[in-house]
Amino acid sequence: MLDISLIGRRIKELRKERGLTQTAFADALHVSFQAVSNWERGIAPPELENLINIATYFGILVDDLLRPQNEDLFLGIDGGGTKTEFLLVSADGYVQKRLLKSGCNPNDIGYSKMSSLILDGIGDILKEFQSIKSVFCGIAGISTGDNAKRLQDELKKRYPKINIQIKNDSFNLFALDERADMAVISGTGSVVFVKDGNSYKRLGGWGYLLDGAGSAYDIGRDALREALRQEDMKESPSRMSRMLYKKLNTDTVWNHINTVYNGGKPYIAGLASVVFEAYQQGDTRAKEIIDKNAKALAELLNAGVRLYGATALAIASGGLFEHNGDIIAEHIGKYSNVNLKMSDLPPIYGACRSACRMEGCKPVDAFYENFKKTYGGIKT
Repeated sequence: MLDISLIGRRIKELRKERGLTQTAFADALHVSFQAVSNWERGIAPPELENLINIATYFGILVDDLLRPQNEDLFLGIDGGGTKTEFLLVSADGYVQKRLLKSGCNPNDIGYSKMSSLILDGIGDILKEFQSIKSVFCGIAGISTGDNAKRLQDELKKRYPKINIQIKNDSFNLFALDERADMAVISGTGSVVFVKDGNSYKRLGGWGYLLDGAGSAYDIGRDALREALRQEDMKESPSRMSRMLYKKLNTDTVWNHINTVYNGGKPYIAGLASVVFEAYQQGDTRAKEIIDKNAKALAELLNAGVRLYGATALAIASGGLFEHNGDIIAEHIGKYSNVNLKMSDLPPIYGACRSACRMEGCKPVDAFYENFKKTYGGIKT
């Protein structure tokens, strides 16, 4: 049965979040002020066409107008080197809120900045939703030193009533497919995690100062190195170098070197897209760069099988797999028999499922479908 008062309260909440008066909202929807007043007071529900228009206006689904908002909610966090995603879901997989912040790897930005970012993100969501039962944080680099314990203690002190768990970001991936024994992450950085009984082993992931290959940073850096080499040797720039110059809006990399150093790791990682574009246009050096980096990932995957008896199935995630997964997988396949599974849902899905399980809440059968249809419909 349709709960008219529930719909009215939800419309009023959304309108106030936007800072709109009833009159301004009515004008935006091309309805009368009285219609909006009747909706919000529960006197009459919006007609179907207006329900669709309201949902479209607020960037949500019609279902979100019809469902109660005071149910138990679960927060998943996926923290990487480039971005940190906060996602709030209900027990049946409906997304309630999505928030994006910058990268939070403590090895890149330091512990203090990382903890402030996580605390601020949770706080921002709690301003709007108070019924959060649990929080699962999967954060890149959190396993270094005592970072995980320090953050756990900080969060529990700030939010003592919320069940909170801190793990590295591989846990988000393993929750995507429990059959997989390995997870390979190749984004700004790269690492392979392997299940070993009740523990997890790390292969690679030493940080960009020590890692040698396999990440967007490595690929972008290789492109810069090749362009600089050609400049020093007075060689004609290759197709890849010319594309790099266009991307950087410069005549030479050397003239742009201060910007590169000021931009640091994320900036250089962002240049990997040039290499893949050049690869697709037949640039030989771009192919060599991608092949070299794929081979490095393959060696880590092979080590997982050889050293820990992992099955030949790995979850693949990170920006490189998200944007150029077919190319990377093809080159990894030249050096490894490990089957790579690229999920149709992002790692944050695994974090949300884990947050639900923390409260003994087994995701319902419809969790996957509900998540999939609402994840893209929620604005940040």
